[in-house]
Amino acid sequence: MIKKIIKIILFSLEIFFGLFSIYICYVLAGMLIPINHDYIYSDEEIQFYVISNGVHTDICLPVKNEVFDWTSFIATNDFQGLINQPSYISIGWGDKGFYLDTPTWADLKFTTAFNAIFLPSETAMHITYYTHEPQESSLAIKCSMDKDEYQRLISYIQASFENCGSIVDAQLIEGKGYTLNDNFYEADGSYWGFKTCNTWTNDALKIAGVKTSFHALFEPGIMRWLH
Repeated sequence: MIKKIIKIILFSLEIFFGLFSIYICYVLAGMLIPINHDYIYSDEEIQFYVISNGVHTDICLPVKNEVFDWTSFIATNDFQGLINQPSYISIGWGDKGFYLDTPTWADLKFTTAFNAIFLPSETAMHITYYTHEPQESSLAIKCSMDKDEYQRLISYIQASFENCGSIVDAQLIEGKGYTLNDNFYEADGSYWGFKTCNTWTNDALKIAGVKTSFHALFEPGIMRWLH
């Protein structure tokens, strides 16, 4: 009986480490294959930022230009801390439970991490309005795209919201922002180990024509091509 249990445990471990090895190979292959090889930053195009906290990435766009005004889609009166008109909007997509229940890494629970990685889970959009342009650094990289690419990026971002289409349809999740200048909104799609917050950002960069990974599950798969 004991030998049988040991065999089952060893077999289970073999399966686990086998699947884990496949996952790691998939991650590495995706991030080591670049696309948009011909991307060149241009001062003449629409400029935006990719912002990282070391784990999670966001797309940070000018609030208003000749192509689009983001305040027509995400109302500024949802943000209690905004006194002046914002100039940039930071947008991210991710696991709803992780977003709402983990304001700091100290708040991270095993169940939250497990659900985010292994189980398809609900998602949310994280929106932050800034009254100033981000300062360039290793964690805030300036990029550019043309107007056609920006139009496609707008459609991609709006489609990430649940029931997208107008400001009425952007469903605010009340009282869950980390500060007075950010909020969460209901999002479309499921989050799991093969579709992460960084996958969403990576797909946005593909649309914007920026050099990035073929597929990125983690932050290095994005930032490594922007430095």
